[in-house]
Amino acid sequence: MNSSTFNYLSVRTFLRQLLLEDRFKKITPPDYIKNKYFVDNKYAFYLGVDAIIKYEQIIEDNNLLDEYVYELNKIFRKFTDYTHIINGVNQLLSRVVSIKLELNNVYMFASREKILRYIYNKYIVDGYFYFGFSSNYSNEIECIGIKSNTFFIDDKLKYINNLFKQNSGKYLFLNDRTTITDDITIATYFALISPYYLADLISNPLFKEKSIDRECFYTHNLIKIKEQLIKVCDYENIDEFNKKEVVKRFIDCYTLSCRRGIKPCIAKIKRASIRKNRLKDIDEIINNTDEKLSSAIGLILDSRYTSYLINDTISPSDIEIIELPTYQEFLSESINLIPTSRSLEIETEEIKSKKARIKKYSNENSFGAISVAFIGLIFIFIGIILTVSISIMGG
Repeated sequence: MNSSTFNYLSVRTFLRQLLLEDRFKKITPPDYIKNKYFVDNKYAFYLGVDAIIKYEQIIEDNNLLDEYVYELNKIFRKFTDYTHIINGVNQLLSRVVSIKLELNNVYMFASREKILRYIYNKYIVDGYFYFGFSSNYSNEIECIGIKSNTFFIDDKLKYINNLFKQNSGKYLFLNDRTTITDDITIATYFALISPYYLADLISNPLFKEKSIDRECFYTHNLIKIKEQLIKVCDYENIDEFNKKEVVKRFIDCYTLSCRRGIKPCIAKIKRASIRKNRLKDIDEIINNTDEKLSSAIGLILDSRYTSYLINDTISPSDIEIIELPTYQEFLSESINLIPTSRSLEIETEEIKSKKARIKKYSNENSFGAISVAFIGLIFIFIGIILTVSISIMGG
Protein backbone atom coordinates (compact mmCIF):
# COMPACT_ATOMS: atom_id res chain seq x y z
CA MET A 1 0.00 0.00 0.00
CA ASN A 2 1.11 3.58 -0.56
CA SER A 3 1.75 5.83 2.39
CA SER A 4 -0.60 8.71 1.59
CA THR A 5 1.36 11.04 3.86
CA PHE A 6 4.21 11.10 1.34
CA ASN A 7 1.77 12.02 -1.42
CA TYR A 8 1.12 15.41 0.17
CA LEU A 9 2.68 18.34 -1.68
CA SER A 10 3.85 19.96 1.56
CA VAL A 11 5.65 16.78 2.66
CA ARG A 12 7.31 16.11 -0.71
CA THR A 13 8.38 19.76 -1.07
CA PHE A 14 9.87 19.77 2.43
CA LEU A 15 11.84 16.54 1.87
CA ARG A 16 13.01 17.69 -1.56
CA GLN A 17 14.44 20.85 0.02
CA LEU A 18 16.28 18.75 2.60
CA LEU A 19 17.95 16.85 -0.24
CA LEU A 20 18.82 19.78 -2.49
CA GLU A 21 19.57 22.87 -0.39
CA ASP A 22 23.17 23.29 0.69
CA ARG A 23 22.27 24.54 4.18
CA PHE A 24 20.88 21.12 5.11
CA LYS A 25 24.04 19.31 4.02
CA LYS A 26 25.75 20.74 7.10
CA ILE A 27 23.56 18.53 9.32
CA THR A 28 25.82 15.54 9.97
CA PRO A 29 24.79 12.18 11.48
CA PRO A 30 25.99 10.55 14.71
CA ASP A 31 29.04 8.31 14.39
CA TYR A 32 27.08 5.05 14.62
CA ILE A 33 25.33 5.99 11.37
CA LYS A 34 28.19 7.83 9.68
CA ASN A 35 30.61 4.93 10.13
CA LYS A 36 28.24 2.24 8.85
CA TYR A 37 25.89 3.76 6.29
CA PHE A 38 26.37 6.00 3.25
CA VAL A 39 24.24 9.03 4.16
CA ASP A 40 26.71 11.73 3.07
CA ASN A 41 24.92 15.10 2.77
CA LYS A 42 21.55 13.37 3.21
CA TYR A 43 21.11 12.97 6.95
CA ALA A 44 18.71 15.92 7.16
CA PHE A 45 16.50 14.13 4.62
CA TYR A 46 16.46 10.95 6.70
CA LEU A 47 15.63 12.94 9.83
CA GLY A 48 12.78 14.53 7.87
CA VAL A 49 11.38 11.14 6.82
CA ASP A 50 11.67 9.99 10.42
CA ALA A 51 9.68 13.02 11.64
CA ILE A 52 6.96 12.44 9.03
CA ILE A 53 6.52 8.73 9.81
CA LYS A 54 6.43 9.44 13.55
CA TYR A 55 3.71 12.01 12.96
CA GLU A 56 1.77 9.53 10.83
CA GLN A 57 1.91 6.83 13.50
CA ILE A 58 1.38 8.98 16.58
CA ILE A 59 -1.03 11.69 15.43
CA GLU A 60 -3.05 9.85 12.76
CA ASP A 61 -4.71 13.07 11.57
CA ASN A 62 -3.63 14.56 8.24
CA ASN A 63 -5.77 17.66 8.85
CA LEU A 64 -2.86 19.02 10.90
CA LEU A 65 -0.11 17.69 8.64
CA ASP A 66 0.63 20.86 6.68
CA GLU A 67 1.00 22.96 9.81
CA TYR A 68 3.24 20.28 11.30
CA VAL A 69 5.45 20.31 8.19
CA TYR A 70 5.51 24.11 8.22
CA GLU A 71 6.87 24.07 11.78
CA LEU A 72 9.27 21.23 10.93
CA ASN A 73 10.74 23.38 8.20
CA LYS A 74 11.43 26.17 10.70
CA ILE A 75 13.19 23.77 13.07
CA PHE A 76 15.42 22.30 10.33
CA ARG A 77 16.33 25.77 9.07
CA LYS A 78 17.27 27.01 12.53
CA PHE A 79 19.67 24.24 13.63
CA THR A 80 22.61 22.36 12.14
CA ASP A 81 23.15 20.04 15.12
CA TYR A 82 21.01 16.91 14.78
CA THR A 83 20.45 16.71 18.55
CA HIS A 84 18.80 20.14 18.52
CA ILE A 85 16.64 19.15 15.55
CA ILE A 86 15.50 15.93 17.23
CA ASN A 87 14.72 17.84 20.42
CA GLY A 88 12.72 20.40 18.43
CA VAL A 89 10.76 17.65 16.63
CA ASN A 90 9.98 15.96 19.94
CA GLN A 91 8.70 19.24 21.37
CA LEU A 92 6.59 19.85 18.26
CA LEU A 93 5.10 16.36 18.55
CA SER A 94 4.23 17.06 22.18
CA ARG A 95 2.39 20.21 21.15
CA VAL A 96 0.41 18.45 18.43
CA VAL A 97 -0.43 15.60 20.83
CA SER A 98 -1.63 18.11 23.43
CA ILE A 99 -3.92 19.61 20.80
CA LYS A 100 -5.19 16.18 19.79
CA LEU A 101 -5.90 15.38 23.46
CA GLU A 102 -7.37 18.87 24.04
CA LEU A 103 -4.98 19.68 26.87
CA ASN A 104 -4.88 23.37 27.71
CA ASN A 105 -1.90 23.45 30.07
CA VAL A 106 0.99 21.19 29.03
CA TYR A 107 3.08 22.30 32.01
CA MET A 108 0.87 20.52 34.56
CA PHE A 109 2.07 17.05 35.60
CA ALA A 110 -1.28 15.48 34.67
CA SER A 111 -0.94 16.85 31.12
CA ARG A 112 2.68 15.72 30.90
CA GLU A 113 1.66 12.22 31.96
CA LYS A 114 -1.18 12.06 29.39
CA ILE A 115 1.13 13.19 26.58
CA LEU A 116 3.86 10.69 27.47
CA ARG A 117 1.42 7.81 28.00
CA TYR A 118 -0.26 8.57 24.68
CA ILE A 119 3.05 8.64 22.76
CA TYR A 120 4.28 5.52 24.57
CA ASN A 121 1.11 3.57 23.72
CA LYS A 122 1.11 4.68 20.09
CA TYR A 123 4.80 4.29 19.36
CA ILE A 124 5.89 1.44 21.64
CA VAL A 125 2.94 -0.64 22.93
CA ASP A 126 1.07 -0.58 19.61
CA GLY A 127 4.13 0.43 17.60
CA TYR A 128 6.51 -1.13 15.11
CA PHE A 129 9.95 -2.30 14.16
CA TYR A 130 10.92 -1.66 10.54
CA PHE A 131 12.47 -3.50 7.62
CA GLY A 132 13.55 -1.69 4.45
CA PHE A 133 13.38 -3.56 1.15
CA SER A 134 12.31 -3.19 -2.50
CA SER A 135 8.80 -3.96 -3.71
CA ASN A 136 9.84 -6.93 -5.86
CA TYR A 137 9.88 -8.89 -2.59
CA SER A 138 6.45 -7.65 -1.43
CA ASN A 139 4.55 -10.74 -2.58
CA GLU A 140 6.99 -13.03 -0.83
CA ILE A 141 6.76 -11.09 2.43
CA GLU A 142 2.96 -10.89 2.22
CA CYS A 143 2.77 -14.67 1.67
CA ILE A 144 5.44 -16.14 3.97
CA GLY A 145 6.55 -13.22 6.14
CA ILE A 146 10.14 -12.23 6.94
CA LYS A 147 12.52 -15.13 7.53
CA SER A 148 15.52 -15.20 9.86
CA ASN A 149 17.79 -16.53 7.10
CA THR A 150 17.69 -14.04 4.27
CA PHE A 151 15.87 -15.19 1.15
CA PHE A 152 17.48 -12.39 -0.86
CA ILE A 153 20.74 -14.20 -1.65
CA ASP A 154 20.94 -15.34 -5.27
CA ASP A 155 23.15 -18.05 -6.78
CA LYS A 156 24.65 -15.43 -9.10
CA LEU A 157 25.66 -13.34 -6.10
CA LYS A 158 27.01 -16.39 -4.28
CA TYR A 159 29.25 -17.04 -7.27
CA ILE A 160 30.59 -13.45 -7.11
CA ASN A 161 31.07 -13.73 -3.35
CA ASN A 162 33.05 -16.97 -3.67
CA LEU A 163 35.18 -15.55 -6.46
CA PHE A 164 36.15 -12.50 -4.40
CA LYS A 165 36.78 -14.67 -1.35
CA GLN A 166 39.11 -16.97 -3.29
CA ASN A 167 40.92 -14.08 -4.94
CA SER A 168 41.35 -11.58 -2.10
CA GLY A 169 39.96 -13.22 1.03
CA LYS A 170 37.13 -10.66 1.14
CA TYR A 171 33.42 -11.03 0.53
CA LEU A 172 31.58 -8.52 -1.62
CA PHE A 173 28.15 -9.18 -0.08
CA LEU A 174 28.20 -9.35 3.70
CA ASN A 175 24.57 -9.75 4.73
CA ASP A 176 23.40 -13.34 5.23
CA ARG A 177 21.06 -12.87 8.19
CA THR A 178 17.91 -10.79 8.43
CA THR A 179 18.00 -7.81 10.78
CA ILE A 180 15.20 -5.38 11.55
CA THR A 181 15.41 -2.03 13.32
CA ASP A 182 13.42 0.36 15.49
CA ASP A 183 15.21 3.28 13.78
CA ILE A 184 13.15 4.73 10.91
CA THR A 185 16.18 6.45 9.38
CA ILE A 186 17.99 3.12 8.96
CA ALA A 187 14.92 1.36 7.55
CA THR A 188 14.45 4.21 5.05
CA TYR A 189 18.11 3.92 4.05
CA PHE A 190 17.72 0.21 3.27
CA ALA A 191 14.45 0.90 1.43
CA LEU A 192 16.06 3.46 -0.88
CA ILE A 193 19.31 1.52 -1.30
CA SER A 194 17.57 -1.69 -2.24
CA PRO A 195 17.62 -4.55 -3.19
CA TYR A 196 19.65 -5.50 -0.13
CA TYR A 197 22.81 -6.38 -2.08
CA LEU A 198 23.13 -2.73 -3.21
CA ALA A 199 23.14 -1.70 0.44
CA ASP A 200 25.81 -4.35 0.98
CA LEU A 201 27.96 -2.94 -1.80
CA ILE A 202 27.58 0.70 -0.79
CA SER A 203 28.70 -0.02 2.79
CA ASN A 204 31.40 -2.56 1.92
CA PRO A 205 34.90 -1.24 2.73
CA LEU A 206 35.91 -2.16 -0.83
CA PHE A 207 33.53 0.54 -2.11
CA LYS A 208 34.79 3.30 0.18
CA GLU A 209 37.73 4.27 -2.00
CA LYS A 210 37.62 7.97 -2.92
CA SER A 211 37.40 7.19 -6.62
CA ILE A 212 34.17 5.21 -6.13
CA ASP A 213 30.97 7.14 -6.90
CA ARG A 214 28.39 5.75 -4.49
CA GLU A 215 25.67 8.24 -5.38
CA CYS A 216 24.68 6.02 -8.33
CA PHE A 217 23.34 3.43 -5.88
CA TYR A 218 20.65 5.93 -4.83
CA THR A 219 19.69 6.80 -8.40
CA HIS A 220 19.93 3.15 -9.56
CA ASN A 221 22.08 4.18 -12.51
CA LEU A 222 23.08 0.71 -13.74
CA ILE A 223 25.78 1.99 -16.11
CA LYS A 224 27.55 3.85 -13.29
CA ILE A 225 27.05 0.97 -10.84
CA LYS A 226 28.70 -1.32 -13.39
CA GLU A 227 31.62 1.12 -13.68
CA GLN A 228 32.13 1.11 -9.89
CA LEU A 229 32.00 -2.68 -9.81
CA ILE A 230 34.72 -2.84 -12.48
CA LYS A 231 36.87 -0.41 -10.45
CA VAL A 232 36.62 -2.65 -7.38
CA CYS A 233 37.53 -5.70 -9.50
CA ASP A 234 40.61 -3.81 -10.67
CA TYR A 235 41.53 -2.83 -7.09
CA GLU A 236 41.34 -6.50 -6.11
CA ASN A 237 43.29 -7.66 -9.19
CA ILE A 238 40.44 -9.77 -10.57
CA ASP A 239 41.53 -11.09 -13.97
CA GLU A 240 39.68 -10.12 -17.16
CA PHE A 241 37.77 -13.40 -17.54
CA ASN A 242 36.45 -13.37 -13.97
CA LYS A 243 35.80 -9.62 -14.13
CA LYS A 244 33.46 -10.21 -17.07
CA GLU A 245 31.76 -13.01 -15.15
CA VAL A 246 31.28 -10.75 -12.11
CA VAL A 247 29.76 -7.97 -14.20
CA LYS A 248 27.55 -10.33 -16.25
CA ARG A 249 26.15 -12.16 -13.23
CA PHE A 250 25.60 -8.95 -11.31
CA ILE A 251 23.72 -7.34 -14.23
CA ASP A 252 21.59 -10.47 -14.66
CA CYS A 253 20.62 -10.34 -11.00
CA TYR A 254 20.10 -6.57 -11.01
CA THR A 255 17.96 -6.61 -14.16
CA LEU A 256 15.69 -9.23 -12.61
CA SER A 257 15.26 -7.53 -9.23
CA CYS A 258 15.25 -3.88 -10.33
CA ARG A 259 12.81 -4.02 -13.21
CA ARG A 260 10.67 -1.01 -14.04
CA GLY A 261 8.15 0.00 -11.39
CA ILE A 262 10.08 -1.30 -8.37
CA LYS A 263 9.46 0.88 -5.31
CA PRO A 264 11.29 1.30 -2.00
CA CYS A 265 9.22 -0.22 0.80
CA ILE A 266 9.20 -0.39 4.57
CA ALA A 267 7.66 -3.34 6.37
CA LYS A 268 6.15 -2.19 9.66
CA ILE A 269 6.43 -5.12 12.08
CA LYS A 270 4.28 -5.13 15.20
CA ARG A 271 6.55 -4.77 18.21
CA ALA A 272 4.26 -7.10 20.14
CA SER A 273 5.05 -9.91 17.69
CA ILE A 274 8.71 -9.90 18.79
CA ARG A 275 7.93 -9.00 22.41
CA LYS A 276 9.60 -5.60 22.24
CA ASN A 277 6.57 -3.44 22.99
CA ARG A 278 7.33 -2.51 26.59
CA LEU A 279 9.85 -0.15 28.18
CA LYS A 280 10.87 -1.20 31.69
CA ASP A 281 11.67 2.39 32.64
CA ILE A 282 8.50 4.06 31.34
CA ASP A 283 7.21 4.99 34.82
CA GLU A 284 10.58 6.48 35.69
CA ILE A 285 10.54 8.48 32.45
CA ILE A 286 7.07 9.84 33.16
CA ASN A 287 7.60 10.61 36.84
CA ASN A 288 11.00 12.28 36.49
CA THR A 289 9.81 15.88 36.34
CA ASP A 290 13.42 17.10 36.32
CA GLU A 291 13.55 15.80 32.74
CA LYS A 292 12.22 18.22 30.13
CA LEU A 293 9.15 17.01 28.27
CA SER A 294 11.00 16.92 24.93
CA SER A 295 13.81 14.88 26.52
CA ALA A 296 11.32 12.47 28.08
CA ILE A 297 9.68 12.00 24.67
CA GLY A 298 13.14 11.33 23.25
CA LEU A 299 13.67 8.53 25.77
CA ILE A 300 10.53 6.90 24.37
CA LEU A 301 11.13 7.52 20.67
CA ASP A 302 14.89 7.07 20.46
CA SER A 303 16.20 3.86 18.93
CA ARG A 304 17.20 1.05 21.27
CA TYR A 305 17.63 -1.63 18.59
CA THR A 306 19.29 -0.15 15.50
CA SER A 307 20.06 -3.66 14.26
CA TYR A 308 18.01 -6.50 15.73
CA LEU A 309 18.68 -10.03 14.51
CA ILE A 310 15.48 -12.07 14.29
CA ASN A 311 15.51 -15.76 15.15
CA ASP A 312 12.04 -16.78 13.99
CA THR A 313 10.00 -16.02 10.90
CA ILE A 314 7.76 -12.98 11.37
CA SER A 315 4.20 -13.78 10.31
CA PRO A 316 2.58 -11.82 7.44
CA SER A 317 -0.30 -11.00 9.82
CA ASP A 318 2.15 -8.96 11.92
CA ILE A 319 3.42 -6.97 8.95
CA GLU A 320 2.11 -3.88 7.19
CA ILE A 321 3.91 -2.72 4.05
CA ILE A 322 4.14 0.93 3.01
CA GLU A 323 5.62 2.19 -0.25
CA LEU A 324 7.84 5.25 -0.39
CA PRO A 325 8.52 7.44 -3.42
CA THR A 326 11.74 6.54 -5.21
CA TYR A 327 14.82 8.66 -4.66
CA GLN A 328 14.30 10.20 -8.11
CA GLU A 329 10.71 11.11 -7.20
CA PHE A 330 11.89 12.93 -4.09
CA LEU A 331 14.26 14.93 -6.30
CA SER A 332 11.71 15.75 -9.00
CA GLU A 333 9.04 18.43 -9.13
CA SER A 334 6.26 15.88 -8.70
CA ILE A 335 2.76 16.44 -10.02
CA ASN A 336 -0.57 14.92 -9.03
CA LEU A 337 0.22 15.24 -5.33
CA ILE A 338 -2.38 15.99 -2.68
CA PRO A 339 -2.47 19.81 -2.36
CA THR A 340 -1.66 21.44 0.96
CA SER A 341 -4.64 22.32 3.11
CA ARG A 342 -3.46 25.94 2.95
CA SER A 343 -4.68 25.92 -0.65
CA LEU A 344 -8.11 24.49 0.17
CA GLU A 345 -10.93 27.00 0.39
CA ILE A 346 -12.97 25.19 3.04
CA GLU A 347 -11.75 24.22 6.49
CA THR A 348 -13.81 23.46 9.53
CA GLU A 349 -13.66 25.86 12.44
CA GLU A 350 -12.24 23.03 14.56
CA ILE A 351 -9.30 22.49 12.18
CA LYS A 352 -8.66 26.25 11.98
CA SER A 353 -8.61 26.43 15.78
CA LYS A 354 -6.17 23.54 16.09
CA LYS A 355 -3.82 25.02 13.50
CA ALA A 356 -3.91 28.36 15.29
CA ARG A 357 -2.84 26.60 18.49
CA ILE A 358 0.12 24.96 16.71
CA LYS A 359 1.19 28.37 15.42
CA LYS A 360 0.72 29.94 18.86
CA TYR A 361 2.91 27.34 20.53
CA SER A 362 5.59 27.45 17.83
CA ASN A 363 5.79 31.23 17.98
CA GLU A 364 6.80 31.02 21.63
CA ASN A 365 10.09 29.52 20.45
CA SER A 366 11.46 26.44 18.73
CA PHE A 367 11.12 24.25 21.81
CA GLY A 368 7.75 25.57 22.95
CA ALA A 369 8.73 27.71 25.95
CA ILE A 370 8.17 31.48 26.04
CA SER A 371 11.27 33.30 24.84
CA VAL A 372 13.62 34.21 27.72
CA ALA A 373 14.70 37.34 25.86
CA PHE A 374 11.08 38.41 25.52
CA ILE A 375 10.48 37.94 29.26
CA GLY A 376 13.64 39.91 29.97
CA LEU A 377 12.38 42.82 27.89
CA ILE A 378 9.11 42.81 29.83
CA PHE A 379 10.95 43.02 33.17
CA ILE A 380 13.20 45.81 31.90
CA PHE A 381 10.15 47.74 30.71
CA ILE A 382 8.40 47.27 34.10
CA GLY A 383 11.57 48.38 35.89
CA ILE A 384 11.77 51.57 33.88
CA ILE A 385 8.12 52.38 34.67
CA LEU A 386 8.67 51.76 38.40
CA THR A 387 11.81 53.90 38.45
CA VAL A 388 10.05 56.80 36.73
CA SER A 389 7.03 56.48 39.06
CA ILE A 390 9.19 56.45 42.21
CA SER A 391 11.12 59.47 40.99
CA ILE A 392 7.94 61.42 40.34
CA MET A 393 6.34 60.40 43.66
CA GLY A 394 9.49 61.20 45.57
CA GLY A 395 10.07 64.51 44.30
